[in-house]
Amino acid sequence: MENWKEVAFLLASGQGIILCMSLVVRGFNGQRASLFLGLILYVLAQELLNAWGMQVRYHQSPDAIPFWNFQSYLLLPLSLWFFARFTTTPDYTFKKRYWLFYLPIVAEVMIRSGWQYYRRHFNQDLPSLLENPIWFFLTELLPIIGMSYVLWVYAGKLFRFQFAWEKQSPRLGIRKYLRLYGLFGFSLILTVLWAAGVVLEWPVFGGVEVLLTLWLFALGYIGYLDPDFFTLPVLTKPKNAEKPEFAQYDDLVELKRLHAAFHQDALHTQSKLTLEDVAAKLRLPSRYVSYLINTHCASNFNSFVNGFRVEEVIRKLGDPKERHKTVLALAFEAGFNSKSTFNQVFRQHTGKSPSQYLLVQK
Repeated sequence: MENWKEVAFLLASGQGIILCMSLVVRGFNGQRASLFLGLILYVLAQELLNAWGMQVRYHQSPDAIPFWNFQSYLLLPLSLWFFARFTTTPDYTFKKRYWLFYLPIVAEVMIRSGWQYYRRHFNQDLPSLLENPIWFFLTELLPIIGMSYVLWVYAGKLFRFQFAWEKQSPRLGIRKYLRLYGLFGFSLILTVLWAAGVVLEWPVFGGVEVLLTLWLFALGYIGYLDPDFFTLPVLTKPKNAEKPEFAQYDDLVELKRLHAAFHQDALHTQSKLTLEDVAAKLRLPSRYVSYLINTHCASNFNSFVNGFRVEEVIRKLGDPKERHKTVLALAFEAGFNSKSTFNQVFRQHTGKSPSQYLLVQK
């Protein structure tokens, strides 16, 4: 039985690390939500790898690589917070200064690594850092408190998102509910067990290890088949009730000019197109153009432009003259500037990945 657990822990942690690396790469290529999901997986995979190390007594080996020093539970609440913001808040922007929140994690890793290095190379019988009540609070209890707060906020955001989603798609189905609440449900169960083990000292860590193993295997299956499974759709914004102070403009006339700029002039094919670019083209105030899109198109600017780009790709996919081109080449011609952004937007607008869409068309 113990050998079976060792193999399962090692395989699940390895799969988690591979998927983590894939998500982090996608995150740096523009899909920031994937970056923070990857950081969450990193902590979970490290925890399971640590469980494997204890099973095989790897930690006692003199040649052991102290990978456990590069794990910090503080990563979990921070990364889940930003993942929740990206997946539930339209047009959320992650500012560079937000990385400063991760500095305590770097400090924890450096202190833990230095502490162990000093113990090992100078043969000093130093006490464990966890015996220090301040260190224990900051590295063990504070992450649990942080996760509890983040899950509370995350739950409110998901409930509001579900309410808005049901207005636009009354029958969500089991798959959509899993997309909406899957990560939250797992995080909630994990946090409850985590608190029970650390605070109440209940013998629950065996159950935590099984939960992590099953979750990482499930995430690996989902991640390879559908990397955007936990990426929620972009919902259209409600119409603004009041018109801004541009009474001199005729909405219907300007709306026709706006659509003509995309249908006839193919303005969407311009890479990195901005609201200001469109406003300059139409010789209109950018705030008024934003009002037209939000009110009369029930959309935001990015979703509005990307809708034209997706339709452009779909049109060319059905054109025999364009069959010699790859889907990615058509995406770049339509105005997309990265493969990952195109795949994400295409799925959000069609419900299918480009490859799935092609299979259906055939």
